[in-house]
Amino acid sequence: MSNPTFKTGPISFEVADAVTKFSVVTLAAGGVSPCGAADVPFGAVATSGAPDVPREPNDLQHGLPAHVAVHSAGAALPLRLDGEAAVGATVYAAAGGAVSATGTNPVGVVVRAATGDTDKTAVVLLTCPNPAASA
Repeated sequence: MSNPTFKTGPISFEVADAVTKFSVVTLAAGGVSPCGAADVPFGAVATSGAPDVPREPNDLQHGLPAHVAVHSAGAALPLRLDGEAAVGATVYAAAGGAVSATGTNPVGVVVRAATGDTDKTAVVLLTCPNPAASA
């Protein structure tokens, strides 16, 4: 009898292209990348990350992590919002890993709307990945 590798919670993936915190990502063989409006969303990240680059000897600078935790269906986290979306509205993948009230590839449902003029994130209950969308 085998046990599941993951039951709940985020799964760590290598970063293929730099991602910004509170972004929707897509998954490919090389890792995760920011999701575009035409891409099928895989999940979302709460931290920024960048591909691992070799450092020179004695270089003590720390860059962004090369692995990030990717949250998927059932998780609720803030996501960068392109435009406005009300509580209960379905949001879709938009350019650069953001979400928008319009689109073709659903990401989730807004459970806490953005507040004020400077807040550009909304808390979204994720419904991705959607296996039917990738078929």
